[in-house]
Amino acid sequence: MSGTEPRPLVLVVDDDEAIRRLIRLALAQRFDVIEAADAFEAIELVGKHDIEVVVIDVMMPGMTGVEALPKLKAKARGPLPVLLLTALDDQEHRNLGLEAGADDYLAKPVDRRELVLRVQNFVRLRRQEVLIRTQLSALTDLQALKDDLTALLVHDLRNPLTAVKGAFQLLEENVVAEDREIFRLGKNALDRVMEAVGDLLKVRMLEKGQLTLERVPTVVSELAANVIETLRTAALDGKVNVQQTSSGDTSLEVDAKLVRRALENLLINGFRHTHEVVEVSVIGDEKGVTLIVADRGPGVPDFLKGELFDMFGSLALQKAGGRRGHGLGLYLVKLVAQAHGGTVVVRDRVGGGAEFVVTLPRPSA
Repeated sequence: MSGTEPRPLVLVVDDDEAIRRLIRLALAQRFDVIEAADAFEAIELVGKHDIEVVVIDVMMPGMTGVEALPKLKAKARGPLPVLLLTALDDQEHRNLGLEAGADDYLAKPVDRRELVLRVQNFVRLRRQEVLIRTQLSALTDLQALKDDLTALLVHDLRNPLTAVKGAFQLLEENVVAEDREIFRLGKNALDRVMEAVGDLLKVRMLEKGQLTLERVPTVVSELAANVIETLRTAALDGKVNVQQTSSGDTSLEVDAKLVRRALENLLINGFRHTHEVVEVSVIGDEKGVTLIVADRGPGVPDFLKGELFDMFGSLALQKAGGRRGHGLGLYLVKLVAQAHGGTVVVRDRVGGGAEFVVTLPRPSA
């Protein structure tokens, strides 16, 4: 135990006063010790004190140590390791105790050194578990705060952004030639902000299972072609070429709006990371449809492939000196794939670059 931590409190339970005294003396140098003469008193003490370890005899009148185990753990203020004291040949009670929730046992007569080490180890494990529970609780609170903040941001941003977009539309016809480039840049920036806000809302609803898929019969290859044509002007002013190949039956019942947004995010990700061709493959078979978006960018290190599709995973990749990202785009792709019962992975492309592979299975008959 460190010098800054409080001394652990250990409860010793035995109907034999001499044994209690021997155990207390063995533990007193490192632990604070309180005693109980029977299981009933032990249960009462556990409810009153923050006890970190219980050392309890199996054979006691009124209620055995084994019978007391579930009551002790239920009454405790936190996780409670329990050490059973048994006779050397009492294998049956050891087994019963372990089945009832005992964390370990010690054979009588107790070795003083082993007793201290066992108690010390259980104190350390218990404190680690308490710390983990505290951290999990804090993470849960942060998640709730994040959800509230997301809802607030989406609510407070959507209406003003819609008004700004309307203003752009009204002004567009009257923009003079020398200002058209500035106007276009501003309008594109607004579109990106609105898309990010939309992604934020979709992510939140998908995370909570609140977004019901609107599955409609869709030819995914035609959907991909439409997305490519829409985004072609955004591909670094036409400097990046987009090529599509399709094969097999690509018709599938999907939420077309969500799949469209996922493919847009994959294409925009490809545009950011290559000055060559972004290739889109749509492959249909009896199992479903596979979408592959391939680029000749810097690729993704193996140690980050599993994290890239987590929220803000692409930002972690950027910090590692790799591809840039805005943190939500690829996460949304993963959520859309999972909502359809599918998957998304990234793999190395032969000759350099990366391939993002989305599988969308056919619904089970």
